[in-house]
Amino acid sequence: MSRPVRWVSLALACVLALPIPLGMWAGLHLRLSPFLALQTLLARAPLAPLSALGGVVLLLVFLRERWFCRNVCPTGALCDAVAACRRTPQLWDAFPSVNKALALAALAAAACGAPVLALADPVALFHGAWGVAVAGLTAAALAGAAGLAAVLLLSLLFPRLWCARLCPLGGLQLLVADLRRAARRAPPGPETAPPPLPPRGPALGRRHLFAAASGIAVGLVAREAAGAGARTVVRPPGALPETRFKTTCCRCGNCARACPARIVRPAADLRDPLGLLAPRLDFSGAFCLPTCAACGAVCPTGALAPFDVADKGRLVIGTAVIRLDDCRLTEGKECNRCEAACAFRAVRIAGGRFDPAPEVDTANCVGCGACVVACPTRAIDIRPA
Repeated sequence: MSRPVRWVSLALACVLALPIPLGMWAGLHLRLSPFLALQTLLARAPLAPLSALGGVVLLLVFLRERWFCRNVCPTGALCDAVAACRRTPQLWDAFPSVNKALALAALAAAACGAPVLALADPVALFHGAWGVAVAGLTAAALAGAAGLAAVLLLSLLFPRLWCARLCPLGGLQLLVADLRRAARRAPPGPETAPPPLPPRGPALGRRHLFAAASGIAVGLVAREAAGAGARTVVRPPGALPETRFKTTCCRCGNCARACPARIVRPAADLRDPLGLLAPRLDFSGAFCLPTCAACGAVCPTGALAPFDVADKGRLVIGTAVIRLDDCRLTEGKECNRCEAACAFRAVRIAGGRFDPAPEVDTANCVGCGACVVACPTRAIDIRPA
């Protein structure tokens, strides 16, 4: 790890991964990953601000082979630092190179509308490990860090194996390098001698066609497995339909770190394996602020579509449901906290002076959870949209 720019990039990635208010700049390296950018584009998911940076990096990769790996990738920098701790590297020359095959499979799955292999993006793995800074040492946060831990352990046991043979982001860069070499070998004119051929990398063959076909199969199976069932948890504003959301989210945790209310948590329901570690909202201590649009601005894959604060009144994430048996008003006590807390005028006290009871206007309710936090008896739940 001799390039100082990699140390600077790693330090910057660590700062931008912290749960501090940075606006659209939070987790900037996620938007720099061409692997994520291409999958988002192929999956026809909404593009977040700064997503064009992935295209700029792709151009740089075309001009200089594996430019991202050599200068920007924080996971690669950590892998090299860990590998330096081992004085006698374990030989792994016999291990086949599968990085280009993984990259092709990921892009093929994304073209089917299910970019599930974005989970293997090294930048997403790096940011996913920072979930403990938001949620603490919970089981879900530790599971989110397991991917990066596995890559670093592999790099300790077999230095450079991940970067050289396994990483799909590196494989994508090698594919781009193959395209550049193919362009240089264009047929010469009738009066020009053919230029000397540069060293050739392994050409795309049956193995790569099989990888693309496998990616298509993975994408189709993932879409079918996600199903079209109703949501069982409340997702952040701007979330894609549940079938697409589960397969598009890369579990980077960027939305959780950007949320000023700290209500975004990774899902940990083992009954929904495709939804594991995808973000959900927890209204136990705070609610979705009507003046916030942070989560949509920082999502690198389009699982959360970008939106403006003015759109919060139409982005329905759920509906408030009041359990009247637990309500103070039905016990003859005075209370109007739910009505006062609602910024969208979706809760009102009805029934007159002698038989008051809160009612929810479903036409105005967006499921922000303000009434849930305000209710002294916790008699309100949010039903997912």
